[in-house]
Amino acid sequence: MQKERLTVVLKPELRRRIKIKAAERDLTVSEVVQEYLESMLEKEEIEEDIALAKFAEEREKTFTEKESLTHDDVWG
Repeated sequence: MQKERLTVVLKPELRRRIKIKAAERDLTVSEVVQEYLESMLEKEEIEEDIALAKFAEEREKTFTEKESLTHDDVWG
């Protein structure tokens, strides 16, 4: 997969911490940042899935066939 360059401005302390992590794991700074970003995005997606599942469970508790709409009601 082709990668694209991105310029990010960081606080010196954060940059220092990332450089330490990279050295500890024998990775480049770019690799560490990419891993963290991918992990964060995946975590957000999982949290969103959990929230939507909880919403669906709650909605299911109050669902009644009488109040539901048919396909034709919605899409005509």
